[in-house]
Amino acid sequence: MNMIAVESSTQICSVASFVDDKLVNVIDSDEPMSHSRKLPVMLKSAIQDFNKIEDIDAFSISVGPGSFTSLRISMSLVKGIAFSLKTHIIPVPTLESINYEIDAKGSYYVVLDCYKNKCFVQKFKNNHPASNPYIDSIENLSEIDSDFYGYSEKVQDEMFKINVIKPSSILIGNFAINNINLSDCGNSDVKPIYLSEHEYVKINDSKSRK
Repeated sequence: MNMIAVESSTQICSVASFVDDKLVNVIDSDEPMSHSRKLPVMLKSAIQDFNKIEDIDAFSISVGPGSFTSLRISMSLVKGIAFSLKTHIIPVPTLESINYEIDAKGSYYVVLDCYKNKCFVQKFKNNHPASNPYIDSIENLSEIDSDFYGYSEKVQDEMFKINVIKPSSILIGNFAINNINLSDCGNSDVKPIYLSEHEYVKINDSKSRK
């Protein structure tokens, strides 16, 4: 598969290109609040990795949980390009893409920074989801006797240790290539995942415009 992968769920903005399922290029930026400025340039560069734009079979994109604004920026850009090419968009849950990089037995947690003193969290067991994503406080997480993976600039080692795996378009692309069937992907229903503190909610386009 020829594919462009996009990760934008945190301040990390990342775009990777894959040709015949092989990574050929990746561009990363961790400049805060820069997705709307950096991502169009990064996508333009990734498109140039193909002989012609029509060679792109699909775009894989992180759908969160994460920064809702950043996710909406990337989805708007990718949807516009994919619609014009009549090609597929593959939605990839961010925490599951990180989990795909983990080789661990038993139960563990994948975390990403959320707002204030909180993290996005998902429990896994033997590399499979054992819960839906949710939001929890760093204080509560520090009381859990388990291994943690993911990325946080708020969590210090004295609170609890995180085995660092940063969100990346490479992870998004590899997950999509190995886990998603293109025939199951419909571009119109690709939406970011929004998490409240009490429930797991997918915000639809009509609700987000209210």
